[in-house]
Amino acid sequence: MKKAFLLLEIINLSWLFISSSQKIYNAQHFSSKNRFWFAVVGAITLQLIISIAFNGLIKTFYSRIFLFYTYISFTFLLLLGRWITQKIYNSYLKSKLKQNVIILFGEKSALTEILDFFHQNLTTHQQEIKIISDKNQILQELKNIKENNFISEVYIPLSKFNEDEVEEISNFCDNYFIRLRIVFDWKKVGARKMSATKVNQTTIFKVALSPLDDPYNSLLKRTFDLSFSILLFLFVFSWLFPIIALLIKLTSKGPVFFRQSRSGINNKGFDCYKFRSMRPNKDADTIQATKNDVRITKIGAFLRRSSLDELPQFINVIRGEMSIVGPRPHMLKHTEDYSQLIGNFMNRHAVKPGITGLAQIKGFRGEIDDIVLLQNRIRLDRFYVNNWTLFFDLKIVALTFFEVFKDHK
Repeated sequence: MKKAFLLLEIINLSWLFISSSQKIYNAQHFSSKNRFWFAVVGAITLQLIISIAFNGLIKTFYSRIFLFYTYISFTFLLLLGRWITQKIYNSYLKSKLKQNVIILFGEKSALTEILDFFHQNLTTHQQEIKIISDKNQILQELKNIKENNFISEVYIPLSKFNEDEVEEISNFCDNYFIRLRIVFDWKKVGARKMSATKVNQTTIFKVALSPLDDPYNSLLKRTFDLSFSILLFLFVFSWLFPIIALLIKLTSKGPVFFRQSRSGINNKGFDCYKFRSMRPNKDADTIQATKNDVRITKIGAFLRRSSLDELPQFINVIRGEMSIVGPRPHMLKHTEDYSQLIGNFMNRHAVKPGITGLAQIKGFRGEIDDIVLLQNRIRLDRFYVNNWTLFFDLKIVALTFFEVFKDHK
């Protein structure tokens, strides 16, 4: 009974942490309903993995089937509760709120993202959106609209106004109790995750290298890495590793594992583990493997084709040097060479390297033999670094199983 209560405490505490970090109880955090559904399913999947792992660790009487069906029911009830809450909230708004106007400044073609957000917002049926495009007439336009409508918010892009103009619009909004929203519309910087800090009268925008700069996100990803890795070691690697090791020993001389220095987070080197797929040779740390490479052993060819040679990297995951999902780690020499060829190449090292990644599920695996292939890999790596979510990791892991047996491109 004590073990059952201990499991219940772990489940509740971990759910508080996961749901808080994913902000699934914050309606304004998600730009669309689909993103909310994906976030809920991802959070519950991670919670299920943690529960099964801890249940097996303390050996309680709950079966994995029971936990699985429990979480299926929990997912349904959570989504149902969200839907009912939205309906009640919308009914409340209809009865309490009067019609108001939201003002957007700019050309309609440049306001697509903001317009999409408002169309998906729960309260748009109580709000009319008007667009002002003439900068010189913005105050007069606001006065004209104000005469016949209640203006709740005014959105102006930072790039279109100087400090004095913003101050003038701000004073107008203050006088009529209108909320002013300044849109940070510098596309290249504004697309990245930022947080604002107030220092007296100065506002500092902190531009994150990755969403994983957030300690909550980083801990959530680490929890997933450890939980998933421990389950694999307990139920799969405990019997698979000895079989692969025996085959390697029977077919060629040399060690079972191959260690190589690779570039890790913040470009710090670490020893990356693999099952040895080549005969021992002096060029292993400088020359990448190619198709029909004579150094590759017969069993090594199978291991590389099936990606089973990468499995010892779960040891690196346990040690905290790698993650299950992330940009693939390169040899130190290749990192130095590629950084001279591709702009912003080093951004991929803002997170831990991964056993699998976005580039790999898109088919960019194996030998890098031309600059276009390298550019596509780095483009996908940077997209992952700048757009990490827990659901993104779960999706990549799932798609890896379908991609792993395809031929390398």
